[in-house]
Amino acid sequence: MPEHLSRPSNRWRGAKISRRVAAALMLVSGVTHVVQLPVYGAEHSVVGASIFGGIYFLIGLGLLGISRVALYAGAIFPTIGGILGIYRFFYLHPNPFSVFHVAIDVVVVPICAFLVWRRITHETQERIR
Repeated sequence: MPEHLSRPSNRWRGAKISRRVAAALMLVSGVTHVVQLPVYGAEHSVVGASIFGGIYFLIGLGLLGISRVALYAGAIFPTIGGILGIYRFFYLHPNPFSVFHVAIDVVVVPICAFLVWRRITHETQERIR
């Protein structure tokens, strides 16, 4: 591997930026999930989305730090939320929030999944050495 790619500062720089992007998107998504309550009222699908919004906000805060749990949660919860958002859009309540939130999920899930994979791969390589 070329020397400039093996230095930790260059090797992990992209991961830090990706994690910050995922954190920012989760924080925005968390807030906009909760904003649906005053916009659409307390329907069952809106209340459920607001609960997910609180969870997303907490995941976003975790992604700002170094939490491994936040990486796993950032891969798992938006996958579930994206599936539920698509269901909600087509069968319960078509609205622009659902489209926006699924779009965020489509970005966040691969970022977090890749960072989990990268961390596991790196730790495995360190154990082998």
